[in-house]
Amino acid sequence: MFDNYLQVVEQCDKYPYGTPNDNSTPIVLNGRVIGNVLPNVRSRLIDYNDDCENKPFKITHQVEFQSWVDSFDKRTQVVKELMDKWHAEGLPSLKGWRNELFPVYGDSGLPDFVMERAATPLFGISTFGVHVNGYTGDKLWVARRSKSKQTWPSMLDNVVAGGISYQFSTKETVVKECDEEASIPPFIAEKAKNAGIVSYYTTTEQGLQPETQYVFDLPIPEDFIPTPKDGEVEDFYLMDMDQVKKSILNNEWKPNCALVTIDFMIRHGIITADNEPDFIDISARLHRRLEFPNPRKV
Repeated sequence: MFDNYLQVVEQCDKYPYGTPNDNSTPIVLNGRVIGNVLPNVRSRLIDYNDDCENKPFKITHQVEFQSWVDSFDKRTQVVKELMDKWHAEGLPSLKGWRNELFPVYGDSGLPDFVMERAATPLFGISTFGVHVNGYTGDKLWVARRSKSKQTWPSMLDNVVAGGISYQFSTKETVVKECDEEASIPPFIAEKAKNAGIVSYYTTTEQGLQPETQYVFDLPIPEDFIPTPKDGEVEDFYLMDMDQVKKSILNNEWKPNCALVTIDFMIRHGIITADNEPDFIDISARLHRRLEFPNPRKV
């Protein structure tokens, strides 16, 4: 249970502001910090590196690729070999292995390499996804995550959400996830409008997770009902906003999805500066500046 929406936001955006106090080590590429490793990961990485005949990493006060790891393909292969080994060894942080590649961006705004999605928290890599607020009239469609989900089972979720895999655009991801998760056909999904972003820096048992979610609003026709398709979702509910607010404060939502929904309520005038005492702090915390490279459309 939460007393207020600021507590909801703080539950997700919980990595300390300012100088980190977790003894993390920055990962640096071309002079830019692209991630961070916690002490337990750094120790394991040193052991792995020492066992390699041709060491792929230079590990000092920061982690860098050795000079011979000088291309997209080489960086991708080096990281793949590392994570494949840790996965084979049963590293708990990799139990959610997905065989899905996420891009790791550099200063150019283009991917400098790709890596397994489930491994990104081990390197504290900034990741990107899409979250869709599906609404009919003044009610919001809400998903109930499957009981079998490895993360946040049975929690409430946005009607559609998913990570942006390598070589997919935001809108392509929206259309794909709408179909896969909610059986929403393209002629409806393509009407989704990008309404901004929500960004935060969270921590889980898997590691460090700086994340940016592209937020989309999607009007869903009154005669259409989202239907589970790929097993990710157990059911969908059409909730009025009082039900939505109550369920958020009851801690029934996956944390980052609660943030996306709070952002929706702010943008649609349901949460306002006149009815929410922490309006400014909430608004600021929903759009945390993350000091990592971002993708740039070129």
